[in-house]
Amino acid sequence: MLGAAVAAATAFSCHPQPGLGSVTLQRRGALHVVDLATCRERVRPGLLYRGFSYGQPLSSPDGRLRASVRSSGHGKTAKQTIWVTDRRTGRAHPVFSETQYYKSIGPGETPGPITLRGWSTDNRWIFFFVVPGGSGSIAADGLTLQVVSAEGGRPTKLAKMLPYRDYLTWCGGRVVFTAGIDRVATDRKRLLVAAPPRWRPQPLVTATKRAWGSLACAPNGRWLVVQSQGQSSNPSFFATYWALWRVGLDGSLVRLTSPPRGFADESPLFSRAGNVLLFVRMRKGNGTLYALRDGRVVGPLLFLGNNIGYYGHHDWWLTAAWSLAR
Repeated sequence: MLGAAVAAATAFSCHPQPGLGSVTLQRRGALHVVDLATCRERVRPGLLYRGFSYGQPLSSPDGRLRASVRSSGHGKTAKQTIWVTDRRTGRAHPVFSETQYYKSIGPGETPGPITLRGWSTDNRWIFFFVVPGGSGSIAADGLTLQVVSAEGGRPTKLAKMLPYRDYLTWCGGRVVFTAGIDRVATDRKRLLVAAPPRWRPQPLVTATKRAWGSLACAPNGRWLVVQSQGQSSNPSFFATYWALWRVGLDGSLVRLTSPPRGFADESPLFSRAGNVLLFVRMRKGNGTLYALRDGRVVGPLLFLGNNIGYYGHHDWWLTAAWSLAR
C-alpha cells in the first residue's frame, strides 16, 4: 500500500545547488549519499525504510518514553494492549487494550491489531489505528484515527483517514491531518484539525472542491505546507496535478507552486530552520527533487527515480532522507 521508490540505476542526474545539504537515497540494499552542493556521491551499507508495521514500538519525541503493543490471552481472551515504558526507570503501564476476538470482519469498527501512528510533540498523547481483522484491503480505504493519553484512559476517535505517515502532523499544539475514506488519494480528502483535551475535529480550510494530501508543519508551528488539487475520483496512479499550498492555522491559503501541465508537486519537507522546503516534482511516477527557498522554486536538483505509489499517493521520503531536515 505504501509504494516505495525504485531506481533504474545507481547513477543520479544531479544539478549542484549550494546550501542545501545532502540527500540519502536507498538503492539496492545500499545508501547513496549525494551532496547537493557538488553532486558528489558516496555509497555506504545500510537501510532507510521508514514504513510502520503492526506493533512496532515508537519513542516519544524527547526519547524518555516508549510506546509498544503487547499481545496476551488466546481465543475469546485474546487482546492487544498499548504499553508505555519509561526508558530511564524501566517502569511500564498499560494505556489501552483492544480485543482480538471476532466472528467476522468488515469496514466498521471490527476488532483487530493495533498500529501505533505517533506521539504528540509534547510527549502527552499517542495516536493509533485499529485495523479490522488485520485486513490490508480495509486499511487501504481508511482507518479510524484514535488518540489516547500517555497516562492511560479512554481513547477518542477522531475521523477516518488513509493511514499514511505523511498525512498527519502535530502543529502548534494541535493535530492536523488529511481525512477521508477511499484509497483514491484525490477523492474527497479534507484537511482537519483537532486539539486536546476535547479532540473535536474541525475543517481547517473551507475549500470544499479541493482534495488535500501530504503535509508538513513549519518548525515555528504557525502554519503548514500541504499538497492540494481539485477534487477528482480518477483512480489512475498518475492522474494527479498536486501543487503546494501554505495553510495557516487560521485557515488562510497561499499557493506556493504551479507545476507544469502533466506534473505534480508532492511530499513537502522542511529544513530544521524552516527557511528551505524540499519537494518532489513528479511526472508519470518519475520524481525530481526541487526546493522552495526565499519564495522561489529552485531546481531541478536531483532525480530520485520512479515511484509507482498507490492510487495517486507517493511518499518519496520513505526511502530518502535529507540532512537538513528535523
